[in-house]
Amino acid sequence: MIEIGRLCVKTAGRDAGKEALIVEVIDKNFVLIDGNTRRRKTNVDHLELLPKKAELKKGASHEEVQKALKSLGVDAEKKAAARTKKAVEKKEAKSIKTPKKK
Repeated sequence: MIEIGRLCVKTAGRDAGKEALIVEVIDKNFVLIDGNTRRRKTNVDHLELLPKKAELKKGASHEEVQKALKSLGVDAEKKAAARTKKAVEKKEAKSIKTPKKK
């Protein structure tokens, strides 16, 4: 049952295996999703619909979607912080390995 607020899991693409909520129904084949995935138009054939549903309004913001996911018991990913931490660690490791030239 395709409806706004329905919890789903991506089954195709680079976001496969990640949870999202349906934010908007575009037509019978496409929906707009957001959550632990990128906010994007997705083919419904690439989604596994789950029985849980959150109360969302059409076109809800990313912050509202994250709160709704948390209320359903789905952990929200901290994407930006994880990327920043990896970048800092990589930069530190590189500076330790290569001595400064005079």
